[in-house]
Amino acid sequence: MADSEPIPRPIQVFLDTGQLIERRVGRPGGGNRDFFGGNNSGFADHKAHMCQKLTDAAKVFRDEEWTAGFVVVQMREEALAKSYRPLNGLFSSSNSFGLVAGGRMGEVFFQCTPSALEQLNWRIQTRAELEPRIVENPKTGRQEERVSVYRSELGGIEDIRLPTAADRVDFSTRQATDWLKRPDVLGGYIVELFRPDFGVGGGSINTTINRFREQLANIGGLVALPATPSNLSGSGRGHSAMSVDLIRDREKSLISLPLIDGVPAPAKRQRAARLLKQRDFSVERHQALLEQLAVEPLVRRVVLPPSLEPLPVVSSEIGQKLEFPSPPASGSPVVAIVDGGVANYSKLSAWKAGGTDIIPLADRHVGHGTFIAGLVAAGRTLNPHFEPKLERTGCRYYDIPLVPRQSLMTDYYDTLYDFFDQLNLEVGRAKSDAGVRVFNVSLGSPGLRHGLGYSVFAQALDEITMEHDVLFVVSAGNLSGTEARTPWPADGISAVRMLAGGSASDERITAPAENLLGLTVGAVNPPGVAGHNPDLPTTYTRRGPGVGGARKPDLCHYGGISRGGRKTTGLFSLDPDERVVDNNGTSFSAPLVAATAATLDHQLEGMVSRETLIALMVHRAKRCEAMQHPALSHVAQDFVGFGMSPTADTCLSDKFHTVTLVFSEVLRAGHKLDFVFSWPRSLVTDEGKCRGQVDLTLAYSPPIDGQFDTESLRVQLEAFLHQIEVDKSTGEEIWKSRLHHYDNSLPRELGYTEKFLLKHGLKWTPVKRYTLSMPRGRGASSNWRLFLKSSARAGALYPQEGVPFTIIMTITDPLGEAAIYDEVRNQIKGLGLALADITVAHRVRPQA
Repeated sequence: MADSEPIPRPIQVFLDTGQLIERRVGRPGGGNRDFFGGNNSGFADHKAHMCQKLTDAAKVFRDEEWTAGFVVVQMREEALAKSYRPLNGLFSSSNSFGLVAGGRMGEVFFQCTPSALEQLNWRIQTRAELEPRIVENPKTGRQEERVSVYRSELGGIEDIRLPTAADRVDFSTRQATDWLKRPDVLGGYIVELFRPDFGVGGGSINTTINRFREQLANIGGLVALPATPSNLSGSGRGHSAMSVDLIRDREKSLISLPLIDGVPAPAKRQRAARLLKQRDFSVERHQALLEQLAVEPLVRRVVLPPSLEPLPVVSSEIGQKLEFPSPPASGSPVVAIVDGGVANYSKLSAWKAGGTDIIPLADRHVGHGTFIAGLVAAGRTLNPHFEPKLERTGCRYYDIPLVPRQSLMTDYYDTLYDFFDQLNLEVGRAKSDAGVRVFNVSLGSPGLRHGLGYSVFAQALDEITMEHDVLFVVSAGNLSGTEARTPWPADGISAVRMLAGGSASDERITAPAENLLGLTVGAVNPPGVAGHNPDLPTTYTRRGPGVGGARKPDLCHYGGISRGGRKTTGLFSLDPDERVVDNNGTSFSAPLVAATAATLDHQLEGMVSRETLIALMVHRAKRCEAMQHPALSHVAQDFVGFGMSPTADTCLSDKFHTVTLVFSEVLRAGHKLDFVFSWPRSLVTDEGKCRGQVDLTLAYSPPIDGQFDTESLRVQLEAFLHQIEVDKSTGEEIWKSRLHHYDNSLPRELGYTEKFLLKHGLKWTPVKRYTLSMPRGRGASSNWRLFLKSSARAGALYPQEGVPFTIIMTITDPLGEAAIYDEVRNQIKGLGLALADITVAHRVRPQA
């Protein structure tokens, strides 16, 4: 049978994945680890040092008359794993500590009282032994050291300290006032508060909150409102952020603390809007405000507000004539464009599926949104030089003009609350009016994100995602001017040298591109532009990773090259005057991905889960050959993610020598997915070895807690593919793990450090991809097992409703000879399990 067989086969969906899920049997945990094994004097010094830290912290509490506050605990690098967190013996709830937040890698915050600190000091001094006990191992008869939970947990701690003023405010007053005066800035200071645990320390935290409110009121002439609508933080897992502004009338103040005072009533918001018309930018008053916020124990940090302004669109020097296509008579996919608005002229407006009038036409900046709409509707016609990479049929667009012209931003949004509230309303309206599930957000806010943290903007997108079950496709952000890199070399070694000259932290993706539940898109060079190798990262595309090392960007697409004196960027669309123009930016690579996502959703009739949409696109994504160079294995994903997704038709189809299986369900606490199957007979050698290629993608929607910053993702799922062999001497089954992470060539069985897993996005990330290549065959058994398990962060609660997931697994004969598609389908049906073509699966799925 020839590889060029023209008839595609639809990928297969399990209709009863729930039958494969069962309760896990827990294994007993190991003993306490001694981080100072063989170095008792070193532990004695460490113990004395930590006790002094607790003494000093308690003294500050007493001197400042704090009834409650927060301490920072930094874990050692070798104690980053969740099992080593000091939650059992030291900073436990029974000891009057509450785990309330996380910061940088291995950094956790505990709520406490001065007496709790003093009691902990006593416990450590009396119970953390300087020398381990010596006991006999009943199995081996050997004498072994055993340590208490107190010594173990204390040994895993690197430092204990109080948050400092520099932790809370890391910019100058002059920088702040200059920034706040800008007309494109949304609201005032973003003041992120610790989310208190009212079950710890009695009424002490209430006293702290009331004291904080009094200090704000004493400043006078101040408006403080929640930064995000309360309905987006109804789970109680938000940032607890508020927007704080100074106004000229010092006799008037309005203070509404998030997660404490509840939703501000309409009358209160209207009063706030009136007060904010007279903002005060005097340096002296802002200096006093920042100094006060910098010493408030309830304040976690203060961040400057975001600015939003779509990029201008520059006309091409090369005129083009265009026969603009008409939309199909029947239904077509829809992409919502959250931007500055789309120009209104007949050829483009024919593709409009609806929209809102939040901002009048006269106040819109429509160049950016029009360019995006042109790509969504007619990208293939406008860019024939790479049309095979684009959907055959265009998408209609739903216009959400959320961003006015730069000088009018404060006329429409007084605070971040207003902006996010409006975005939430418009997303709900677009879904109900036009069935929209895919929303393009080519807006970014440099400076809003700290390190590998999780911004308020990203949190808002994820909250809206969960509330409306939609998918945001977000641009990764652009480097500008001298920030940009030189053109990416075709040779991997040269590319590494080029990257060595820059700072990764200065090039990181901008908020809200680190959102955890959507797709983030980077930009690669389109073909046909001299001096810029096609399919390699553009000079301006920003790099990942995302929250705490999570994979970002997820995908890439053509974004046009930086002009730099050249006649063309290589990416064409429309401007507000109905001309064909060119431009560049991740703003324009994102809608090309959004179009594929919307097309998939349309072809599957909008019934597929968001996790399945994401998994389908990631599963078939590919990087160009140059980005697969071994020298780039540690950084390629930070620029292009998993690569460029093919068109929707390719995502949904197999050839005769491949078979793709989709598992989609909810994994509840303490359960596992366990699917035992036989390897395709035609891929088993005469010696009993299994050959072939496996590609597996896992996408899931974890619970998220913005208070934990780099550790905001609170539950992770992990997939395994085991070859089940039998130990000839004992007769017991041996599960040999065979999968490798997609862009990690190290053997899976290697003992990775926690830092390695986090740094390379192999663990706490909501989208994972694995691969297995067995060209000559492996093992001596044709029995295999697909296995999915979950784990939660230390101190995190697994959601009662479970975690939704999708697994996509493809088995391929690399030789293109074996007809495994029909073979595997028949085998699975022989097991009594139900399969269906993905295009009809939701229509025949059994109802619960």
